[in-house]
Amino acid sequence: MNPQAFQQRIEQTALSLWELGDLLGIHPHHLHTGDVPGLTALPAQVIIDLARRLDLHPADLIEALDPPTPARCTTAAAADTAADTAQPDLNTDALTVLTALATTSIPLTADELATALRWTLDRITTALSHAHAHPALAGPVALRRVPPDGWAVSARLDVLTDDQRRALADNVRYRAPLTDDQANTLLAAYVLHSHGEYDSWRQDHLDAEQALKDGGLIHSQNGPHRVSLDDDVRFSLDHRPSAPADTHAQRDGFRAARHSASPPDVSD
Repeated sequence: MNPQAFQQRIEQTALSLWELGDLLGIHPHHLHTGDVPGLTALPAQVIIDLARRLDLHPADLIEALDPPTPARCTTAAAADTAADTAQPDLNTDALTVLTALATTSIPLTADELATALRWTLDRITTALSHAHAHPALAGPVALRRVPPDGWAVSARLDVLTDDQRRALADNVRYRAPLTDDQANTLLAAYVLHSHGEYDSWRQDHLDAEQALKDGGLIHSQNGPHRVSLDDDVRFSLDHRPSAPADTHAQRDGFRAARHSASPPDVSD
C-alpha cells in the first residue's frame, strides 16, 4: 500500500497519533517527526493488529506477504473494474450499501447512494431491496426507511434489553464530552424547540443533532424537526444558577450569541 493510501485509511479510522503509536509500539513523538520504521521492520503480530484495526488484509500493507487478489481490492478504480466484468453478488452489494449508510450520519436517498458508490440506480434499488428482505445481512444494525425517500441504518432494537440499552446510553452521556457544535445544537434545541426557528437551524447541524440523539440527550418523536430534551438534561439546564427567567429571554440571548463572534456559553 502506498503511503498516501495508508495515510488516507488512517484518517478514515479517526485514529489519534497516540492510538496509532500504541498499535505500532512507537512513541507518538516519532510519528510527528516522521522517524518511523518501515512496516516490514515491525513484528508480525503488530502487522496483524494494524491490519485488523484498518479493516485490511496484512498483504494489503505488505505486498510481499502474498500476491494481491481481487477480493482485497482497496481502490475505487479496482472495485469499479471488477464490478464491470462480473455479475454483482446480491449479498455483497447489500453489504456495501449497508456499510455506506453506516459511514454517514444522515439518511441518504437511492440517488445519493448511486452517485457516491458510482453504481446504477437499478443496482442500488436491488441492493436495498435485498438488504430489506434479508435483515440478517446487516448484523447488529437494521436498515431503516426515512420518509419520504431516505435510507439509514441504526442499532437493532431486538437484541439488547431495555436495561442494557439504558446502561450503555448512560456511559455515552456521562463520559463523552460534547463538541462545540453539539453544545450549540443542544442549546438551540433547548431554546428554540417550541418555535419554528429550530427547523431552519438544524439543517446546518445535522451531524451534531444526530450525535445528540445517539447519546440520548435529545429525542424526535413527532418528526425530525420537533425535538425534546432528555428529562435529566432539561432539569440541569432549567436549574442552572444563571438560567434565563423566561423563554423570550432564552431565545433573545441565543439569537445574540448566534450573531456574535463567539459561540453561546453553555459551560454553566
